[in-house]
Amino acid sequence: MQEKPKIILLGLGKVGREVIHQLDACGLAYDFCALADSSACFVGEPLNKEQINTAIQAKVHGNPLLTLADSQPLHVLSEHFRKGMIIVDTSAALDLDWSHALQKGCKLVFANKNAFSAPWVQASRLFNQPEIRYESTVGAGLPVIHTLRTMIGSGDQVMRIEGVMSGTLGYVCSQLEAGLTYSQAIQQAYDAGYTEPDPRDDLSGFDVLRKALIVARTAGWPLEQQDMTVESLYDDRLVGIPILEFFQRTALLDELYAQRVQAAASDGKVLRFLATITPQGGRIGLQAVDRNSAVGALHGAGNYFAFYSRFYNEVPLSIAGPGAGIEVTASGVLNDIIALINS
Repeated sequence: MQEKPKIILLGLGKVGREVIHQLDACGLAYDFCALADSSACFVGEPLNKEQINTAIQAKVHGNPLLTLADSQPLHVLSEHFRKGMIIVDTSAALDLDWSHALQKGCKLVFANKNAFSAPWVQASRLFNQPEIRYESTVGAGLPVIHTLRTMIGSGDQVMRIEGVMSGTLGYVCSQLEAGLTYSQAIQQAYDAGYTEPDPRDDLSGFDVLRKALIVARTAGWPLEQQDMTVESLYDDRLVGIPILEFFQRTALLDELYAQRVQAAASDGKVLRFLATITPQGGRIGLQAVDRNSAVGALHGAGNYFAFYSRFYNEVPLSIAGPGAGIEVTASGVLNDIIALINS
């Protein structure tokens, strides 16, 4: 009788909890050996349903795992790493050291972008590893990483990658196109739950930069952050001020973006926050694109990726679909888990 897969989950936010829900819904036989957040871990051999539900309910009510009676310090987690165990990182943690897990022969699944967009000297060991999956770091549940890996594995050579990689900024562009002012578009994106708690985390373009680095490195280009130019969608007047004041002052940019929208429209174009990447580097920022192009036809929080390669040189291999959302992101994580179980 085949042994049940053993899983450790880091991160019990909305995505992590949805991964647990989808694992149960798909009928997969598995055991959780540990659950962890940034404060502590909850360990069992395996954890039973009551323990898992206790941890989930603590997080639903905004309580860290440290508040649970049976929680343990995070450093004990690595003592439970075993060969073949699947470690899933749906957290936003920085600077996690995966060397011990790799030495122990663990399999890794990531929704967390940080390790993959770190300096190449640190990130390089995570790429080109068949037992490390990271589909949900880019494009939520879209098969972006899988497609790139398949292209390269078949002997194709990627020359250029273009993409709208932020559902948040895609939504903002759609609202501008619909006639809203910059300040209205930002407020609506925030109210709809598309932005980070501080919208500047999206508007800076940093999240797109991380995704661009991940797809570039998957394509075989070991680029660094300094190889990319990134346009921020706010200026110095909105830097370093409290969130409330930020929203009060966004109207300062209404005229600027109204002019940019109008200038694009006069040429039959629309604005999209686009990343263009080559082996030498990339540019990330607002660009005017043809209204009837694949990128111009995007609406709302949709993502679009185009891969120009030796085999797909005139017409790129393209992927489009929802690039944000708890369920689709968790689905990408689940598919990676299943792939590793079957590998």
